[in-house]
Parts: sequence; C-alpha cells; structure tokens
Amino acid sequence: MNFADIDKLLGTERIPMAVCMPEEEDSIIAAYEASNRGFVECILVGNANVIHSYIEKYAPGFNPEIIHADTPEMAAFKCVELVRNGRASAVMKGNISTPILLKAVLNSETGIKKSNVLCHVLVYEWDNSLKFLTDGGMIPHPTLEEKIEIVSNTVALAHKLGLDVVRVAALSSVEKINPKIKSTLDAAILSKMGERGQFGKNCLVEGPLALDNAISEESAHHKGIYNEVVGKADVLLAPDIDTGNILGKSILYYGNTPTGGMIIGAKVPVIMLSRSDTIDVRLNSIKIALAAGK
Repeated sequence: MNFADIDKLLGTERIPMAVCMPEEEDSIIAAYEASNRGFVECILVGNANVIHSYIEKYAPGFNPEIIHADTPEMAAFKCVELVRNGRASAVMKGNISTPILLKAVLNSETGIKKSNVLCHVLVYEWDNSLKFLTDGGMIPHPTLEEKIEIVSNTVALAHKLGLDVVRVAALSSVEKINPKIKSTLDAAILSKMGERGQFGKNCLVEGPLALDNAISEESAHHKGIYNEVVGKADVLLAPDIDTGNILGKSILYYGNTPTGGMIIGAKVPVIMLSRSDTIDVRLNSIKIALAAGK
C-alpha cells in the first residue's frame, strides 16, 4: 500500500470532512484542492462572512456547505457535533488554536474521544510502502501505559490502510536492555506483550531497537539481531516527542519523502496541518485521514 493505492481506495466516493475555522489562505486552498480531486465533501465551520471572503480570493468557484459559528469554541463544538451526528468522517484544523479544538474533541460529555490517548502519526512512503512514525506531536514523555495505547491505535490505523501484518519497532538509542535507560525497559515490555498477542495476532513488536536495526536488516544482522521486525518495521515508535518530531522532520526535509499526518485516538482522524506544509503534504494528510475514517 502506498499513496497511489490510497487514491484507489478512496475511489470516486466523496467523503464528508468538517473543516474548523478555515479563515485563512492555506486551509481554504487545501479544502478546495481536495474537493477538486473528487474525494472529499467539505463542510466549512466558522465565521461565514470571513470564509466567503477567503473563498472569493483564493478559491473562486468553490461552493461548499458553510456552517456559521461566532467563536472558535462554537466552531470546534459544531465540528465535533457533525462527527457525532454521522455527518463528518474526519476533522481538519483551520485557523483555530489546537488547544481549543482538542478540548472539544476530548470533552467527556460532547466530545468524540475513543481512546485514552491521542497521538500524532506521520505516515510516509518508503520503498513503495506506507510506514508510520509516532508520536512526534502530542505527548512529550509517554508513559508505558500511554505507549501501549499509541501502539494499539497506530496498529489499528495501519490495518485500516491495508497492512495485513504490522511490524512495530520500539525505538531506543541502544539494542540491549539497560535499566538506566527507561525507553529500553518500555520497549522490552511492549515486545513481550506483542509476543503474547496483546496487540492482536497480526502484530509483531520488537524492541529495544536502534533506528538502523529497525530499517536495515543488514545492520541488524551485523549486530547479531534476527527477528521478523528488523529491517522490515512498518511502525516506528519513538521513545519521546523530541525523537519523533526530529525524526519526522528529517524524513520530510532531508529525505524529501512523501508524507501526511494526523491525530488518532478520536472516533475520527483529526488533521492538523502546519503552515510550512506543502500542498502535497496537505492532500496526503487529507487522503489518509479520509481512508482511515471510512
């Protein structure tokens, strides 16, 4: 499965997506381009007058449904409500602060939280296959319990996007368990849980693994490491947000690799675009979120 296959998976069906406060150039253009490609039906939520002005300037001819909201809090609430009512299969962040949007998502009474943990997943194409890196955007120092949720959520996403068997590498700086390095202890426990089928029978987890062992079978074999994950990891589990964020940006900028990203753990994917994202990254993010939300 690669990004071209995601296009085929989406087909010609238009999947509804709520866009929260697309009151700036980038989110309007992303919604417009995605709509033009034929795979999304956008519902824009925010100040109707402001949205219309941006459509006139940056997306003439774009005629989406617009739901007026006077405040960011109301826009976030209405986007989440669209999900609860079955009218949206994904949510995309526009010109709204992340905490306000996530507060609506996580609201215990009116929100759409599904898992105990929300995490960011970077999806990238390498060797003609989709790979997954998590978490580089939500949890600074995930506990073991949070890592269990992150693995479970990401494995479910990988299955949804076409992977039959998901191979997870729990990353650390070393391959041997060291009581002084917490990430190695967490990785060892996750590996044992995977061995006992606690992430499902079609999931293999190994760790601790350094990055080279996770992506290079030759490197792993040089170090005497032999298993079904080394050199073939589908999911890279970062030990902390710094590692995940830096590795993700290295993949994007140094590798010039096709990527997309989203927040998972809610009832539908939440797309958090960055101002620095290219149009390809924006469209890839929308496509994988819609495919995951189908």
